[in-house]
Amino acid sequence: MRLYDALGRDYPARMTFEYEEKPSPSRFVDIIWRTHDTSDGTYLAAADACWDMIFIRSAHGNRALLSGPSSMTTPVHYQAGNRNIGIRFHRGTFLQHVRASAMVDTTEMLPMPTDESFRLVDAVWPMPTWETVDDLVAGLEGRGLLSDDPLVLAALRGEDTPVSRRSVQRHVVEATGLSANRIRQIVRARTAAERLQHGESILDVAHDMGYADQAHLTRDLKRFTGYTPRQTTRRDEPI
Repeated sequence: MRLYDALGRDYPARMTFEYEEKPSPSRFVDIIWRTHDTSDGTYLAAADACWDMIFIRSAHGNRALLSGPSSMTTPVHYQAGNRNIGIRFHRGTFLQHVRASAMVDTTEMLPMPTDESFRLVDAVWPMPTWETVDDLVAGLEGRGLLSDDPLVLAALRGEDTPVSRRSVQRHVVEATGLSANRIRQIVRARTAAERLQHGESILDVAHDMGYADQAHLTRDLKRFTGYTPRQTTRRDEPI
């Protein structure tokens, strides 16, 4: 468990939260994370081009959220005492019951028949705990709600595919709601931000990541993460 003290560029109120993450046995999942918010505040979430499910337990009632792939930064407001669990799916994973294009940069609150259950498609699911969240993912897989496309995964890895570029682009947009080029921009900006957080120099990161110059890096980081390279070097919270 790590304690983060986040100071957002446009949000002067400090927020502290405990953060922990773990891997998942599911091939559809990137990471599973949880936080405990120890004060009120706002976290500026970077674009990630991934589907997410987020489960919030608070004194004001529990919530289950479904977030589509994000192409821009999103302010996320937190309240002291909230305990949150998140599932970040791999890029290219999609949910079968809804079109990705309808969920880009969109978060929906799922219906909750009770304070400890939510409805997704035609079934009621229990709100997961840290210990049972993998069971939820397995249940989603078992119902055929999670899927991916080998062509999309290959394209996102930069591999050659046996079909035309136009066909690949169509597959990527259908699966993610975003173009392959936009996803590559997002991934590059996130990777650059992570390297800056680990102490690498701005000039080295700009050169190694293929940016034309430092100004190009600055534009992309502000667009997709909300922070300049220099601000990023001082950030402690996870990207």
